[in-house]
Amino acid sequence: MPIEIRTLRDKNWKSVVALALCSVLAISACGKKEEAAKPAAGAQPAAGASPQVAAPVAAELSAADLLGMATRAVNEERLVAPAGNNAVEFYLQVLAKDANNVSATQALVDLFPLAAGNAEREIVNRNLPEAGRIVALLDQASPGSYTVSTLKSKLNAARTQMQREEERRLAQEAAAEQQRAQAAQAAAAPAPAAAAPAQPTRPVAAEPKPVEPKPVEPAPVTTAPAQPVAQSRDPVLVRQVRPVYPAAAARRRQEGWVEVSFTVAANGDVTDVNVARAQPRGVFDRDAVRAVSQWKYEPALENGKPVQRTLTRRIEFALSAK
Repeated sequence: MPIEIRTLRDKNWKSVVALALCSVLAISACGKKEEAAKPAAGAQPAAGASPQVAAPVAAELSAADLLGMATRAVNEERLVAPAGNNAVEFYLQVLAKDANNVSATQALVDLFPLAAGNAEREIVNRNLPEAGRIVALLDQASPGSYTVSTLKSKLNAARTQMQREEERRLAQEAAAEQQRAQAAQAAAAPAPAAAAPAQPTRPVAAEPKPVEPKPVEPAPVTTAPAQPVAQSRDPVLVRQVRPVYPAAAARRRQEGWVEVSFTVAANGDVTDVNVARAQPRGVFDRDAVRAVSQWKYEPALENGKPVQRTLTRRIEFALSAK
């Protein structure tokens, strides 16, 4: 009987030890898995890895969200820059989602002359890549407009001028390099050996030899620096006054537009404002004329001289909320 009890105790002890060893091994294995799953201390995420929270893209935003972003960009004077984060691009994205969105359409009409002025300045400053980007945005906002066609012509002319200047610069550098190579080659040529003294001989009358004229090297051709091209441009809007919405039209929830023609004088003032077309006629005409008469421009230039120019603009009257 004592032998059986001892044997049973031995078996129980062995079972306890076995269970303890299994627990220790399981805990150790779990710890290794956790260490393998954790990144090394100070390790940086792999290049190109996506962050946990991605920035919203235009496809994920509603038209209302894009309108809010556009309004904030206008308030922060981000009209056409930086690329991808400016008011004009946000309004174009709104129209891509809702082609009949009145707020975005009106905003693009209001921003168009200011954006065109930015493109004009970039062309004058010869920042042609940025100018080309802004002109492309304007072409989306108002395809085939006269202003966009004029900006494209000026942009192409500026590119041609810069290309010619670069070609002249390269030609001058090549000519200077050729002159340096010729001078180095002449300096490295060995000097002629001194002639041995001649033995005295009976003087003999020698016939005079004709003296050959030394060839005259042509003077290096220098290219005169390019003369600055006198600037020509359309008027640039610098102050825009928004028209007052007629109270009677607002009560009737009536919307429309007025197309006005006017003259920008050589001093930048707006004169001779007339209604060319309107829809509906006579509802918004007076307020549109009164607002445009207060606009201010930088005058148009022809060969660097200010000149007057006749323009046509459409003024949209739309209620912000229907």
